[in-house]
Amino acid sequence: MHLAALEQMWDLPGPWRFSELAQGTNNLVRRVDSPSGQYILRVYSNHTDPGRLRFEHTILISLRAASLPFAVPAPLPTHTGELYARIRSEEGEALATLTPLIPGQYPKRDNLEQATAAGEALALLDIALAQMALPDPDASVSWRSYGDLAHCHPLVPDPPAAIRELPLADDARQRLLKSYDGLMACIPNVYAKLPQQLAHEDYGPDNILMEGPRVTGVLDFEFCARDLRVMDLTVALSWWPVAQFGTGEEWPIIRAFIQGYARHLTLSEDEIEAIPMLYQLRAYTSLIHRLGRYRQGLSPLAAVTDRAEAALEREDWLRGNGEQFMRTVREAMLHC
Repeated sequence: MHLAALEQMWDLPGPWRFSELAQGTNNLVRRVDSPSGQYILRVYSNHTDPGRLRFEHTILISLRAASLPFAVPAPLPTHTGELYARIRSEEGEALATLTPLIPGQYPKRDNLEQATAAGEALALLDIALAQMALPDPDASVSWRSYGDLAHCHPLVPDPPAAIRELPLADDARQRLLKSYDGLMACIPNVYAKLPQQLAHEDYGPDNILMEGPRVTGVLDFEFCARDLRVMDLTVALSWWPVAQFGTGEEWPIIRAFIQGYARHLTLSEDEIEAIPMLYQLRAYTSLIHRLGRYRQGLSPLAAVTDRAEAALEREDWLRGNGEQFMRTVREAMLHC
């Protein structure tokens, strides 16, 4: 993809200088240095749906008016007035946005002060999102919630069949299929009784910017959708201690993050009880999404099998640590 051609689409002085960023698992993300300042270029690879992008931008515009103590991306209009540009290349068409650079660095996952601040920022974000109505509740441009496990990706219309094709040991494959069936049986009841709202859906350390103990920006609202309120916290708790699971060092991180979150939001007992099941659900949604990217030619097969193994490892961790996990969540929620 010839990024230099993008200089003609925005009314910013050139020349532009592009540099790679560590961020960008699902999309191409580059830093742009221009005589007028620093920006972030984002080229979407998961979809080419302008309606979906307008949905995302509607949410960002509303959040920027919510007086949050941190920034969210602010897409700059192109010379035609749109908040995105269409790019055509040998790979096909893609959509791109340009936003001013938000200062800050990615947090350190084992820094407890930063984990607490990130938890507090998530609660404030969720409070703001709860006050927003979907631009169109029936719009097809909205991503699926985590609970729509059977429709995680359009290229994976039959998740069990896709799991059966994975190059895994038979026992691992059977465990995945059994857990998938179990989740499908639990989802309707859980989604029927727990509160739902707009949610970020991908609140991991790679989507947070910080300066010391202060959150300066929350990024990547691509997957924002209506979902369970508790899902945002569940996703965060699956990412922050990911390198420490099974070591015993995960507990201080989990506790710190929840204590920050609980300064502004307190979950119900039903929501807390659902977290272990939602932990698994998040892992299986991630696996099916990665399967779809593999079928798009955007991810290697090894990335898919890694997600499958991670799902099984998360189940093993929950089996051995579920009681302590629930005890830690409850104590942290009450002693914020």
